[in-house]
Amino acid sequence: MPDTNDQRIDPSWYWSRERAAEEWDHVWARVWHMGPREEEIPETGDVFIHTLGRESLLFVRRADGSIGGFFNVCRHRGNRLLPGGDGPAFAPRFTCAFHGWVFGHDGALEHVPYRERFDERILSDPACTSLRTFRVESFAGWTWFTLDDEAPPLREFLGPLAERLEAYRMERATIVDYKTFEFACNWKTTFDAFSESYHFQALHSDILSWGNEDAPITLLGIHSYMVNEYGRPSRLYADQEGVNPALAALLQASGIDPATFKGKATDVRRAVQQAKRSQQDDTVFPYATLADSQLSDAYHYMLFPSVHFNLFPEFYVAMRYRPHPGGDPERMYFDFIMCAPLAPGESVAPYTHRVARGGEAPVGDVLEWGVRNHPVVNQVLGEDIDLVEHVQAGMRSTAFAGPILSSDERRIAHYVATIDGLILGRALRDIMAANPVEADNPPGA
Repeated sequence: MPDTNDQRIDPSWYWSRERAAEEWDHVWARVWHMGPREEEIPETGDVFIHTLGRESLLFVRRADGSIGGFFNVCRHRGNRLLPGGDGPAFAPRFTCAFHGWVFGHDGALEHVPYRERFDERILSDPACTSLRTFRVESFAGWTWFTLDDEAPPLREFLGPLAERLEAYRMERATIVDYKTFEFACNWKTTFDAFSESYHFQALHSDILSWGNEDAPITLLGIHSYMVNEYGRPSRLYADQEGVNPALAALLQASGIDPATFKGKATDVRRAVQQAKRSQQDDTVFPYATLADSQLSDAYHYMLFPSVHFNLFPEFYVAMRYRPHPGGDPERMYFDFIMCAPLAPGESVAPYTHRVARGGEAPVGDVLEWGVRNHPVVNQVLGEDIDLVEHVQAGMRSTAFAGPILSSDERRIAHYVATIDGLILGRALRDIMAANPVEADNPPGA
């Protein structure tokens, strides 16, 4: 077993304001992050407000169809141009409510009341007066952004991960629901909880009847993924032959009548794969571009430093982790976004985004997935997020010296090492080049 504890993890990194400031300067301000989906900014003048830590950011659809990125700050006195929290807006121009300065969709200053009262040399200098921009690129139907003008292009940053994600045709999906949970914990506390499957046997033991807790892990440079087998019982589960209700539901969802299924529990996964493969030429789902394992299993990708994609052919969940805008390192935002391709003629109601305090209501009551409702995901998510604030409190104890990690938790050591390298001043490209790109290791058929 590899020694994951070669990577020292200091518990104070999960609550120290000094560490949080270092992470902002060396990580959040330097790498690429996932912003809104392109579908959320459809027409000229449509804007999406997105918060990342202390920064409020504007994504605007311009007349030429491109999407521009601007800091939500008037260059005159610092007022927020568009007030309010995350979500859509519309702005034919950006007009500051404080003193009436007006900026165009290209960020240029267009109007200043009583212009003659200012030094014209300053007003005529775009470096002083144009809205501050940040870089925006598109991938998989999402806008991605970086606050660092020197960061590598997005495709280079994603590296070998990009090709693997493209097989899912994520750009064809539509947002079904988007909710944000606010937790009293560090962003990494929640991120860690969704980066390993070692906890399945204790916290999600119901999964063992139809899924495997032993998830193969593959490192892809600074990113990674793990695969959860769905469709046959874990080796830890006693009954390896009887088709239990959970396995029967998987058969039913794939068009197989459980009552006439002749196989054993260990045959369900392969039967699901074959059923979906037979439908690949007549479905909206990306069966044709996926490997057999991807037809049945959950592929869980980590995009450093702040996104997980939990991918299935029929839908995917984007989980995004953000430092809290209030600056408290023991508070964070956790975005949970359900996306799915729609069949011809199918539609979903527009989602209503809101920020829910963690624990204020059961997860199933917060999420609004309609016909895409997935009770297993509801259950697993609820069990995970019910614990994160308790983990945060425990890391404050003088009795806790730091995590003891298994090989199942090596993704945690991997991404913390990348954060450490950036804080210590290593160049992002050097870290990307030095990290291993492991061979794909999917579960067997």
